[in-house]
Amino acid sequence: MPKLPKYERLYGEIAVNELFNQSKRFTSFPLRVHYALRPENAHTRFMVSIPKKLFKHAVDRNLLKRRIREAYRAYKPTISIDIAFVYASNEIASSEQIEKAVQKAINKITTTHLT
Repeated sequence: MPKLPKYERLYGEIAVNELFNQSKRFTSFPLRVHYALRPENAHTRFMVSIPKKLFKHAVDRNLLKRRIREAYRAYKPTISIDIAFVYASNEIASSEQIEKAVQKAINKITTTHLT
């Protein structure tokens, strides 16, 4: 499985706080999606957050992160954005459910900003 390159990861306190404070939000169950547009020539950056309050065991959080990252790889957006997926359900969703949610979210973002 190929890794997510560093230039596609959203990291750092300043960048993450900027995204969460100035982003547009919507829900694509079981995910809450935060996104903000970036300059045209910039790379799309991405992050996943699974609250420890919902899943006490790291194994469960890691499983969900892997599933979300894999779904994101399959449906990468074509526009330059910062995007964060925050898991919002207290049950572990199947790979198919997560894939549909990620696909729906990315389609919504791209159709909103390409038209």
